[in-house]
Amino acid sequence: MNIIQAIFALALMGMVVAGGIQYVNPSAMAKSRVASQADSGFSVLEGAYRSRQASGAAVPAADGWQAALFPAFGTMPAAVSGLSWSYGVQAEGTWFCLSGPLSGGAAGDPVTGALTSLATRRPEGLYEVTRTCGGAGGEPAGTVAATLWMQRTAR
Repeated sequence: MNIIQAIFALALMGMVVAGGIQYVNPSAMAKSRVASQADSGFSVLEGAYRSRQASGAAVPAADGWQAALFPAFGTMPAAVSGLSWSYGVQAEGTWFCLSGPLSGGAAGDPVTGALTSLATRRPEGLYEVTRTCGGAGGEPAGTVAATLWMQRTAR
């Protein structure tokens, strides 16, 4: 009996050494999915905004932005992980924002991590992750808002 156990132990050890043990980190998968969906959504919104600009139309008003852009210049992106899309026009410029409540602490939240990781894909100074849309409110806490500026005056 001991020989059989030894053979099984050696076989198991050989499989572990040869194949390794792969763990799937669910948080990393969620972060990757959210980042991909958010990046795609921002790209769709930016494309619609730029297409409208190229047609010679004025900057959409904040209260009618969806009707001004969709369906004429694209398709409204789906909500991402319980967050919602918004658009704003203020003295500093115009922006699109993906915002909503956080499910946990901001530091370990996969949504915050996903939105923060998108900063490397966007021009510096035109994308920021804060507590409220328009780049205000400081670090995410309780809520998160990723703002992508379409036009921005110098700070």
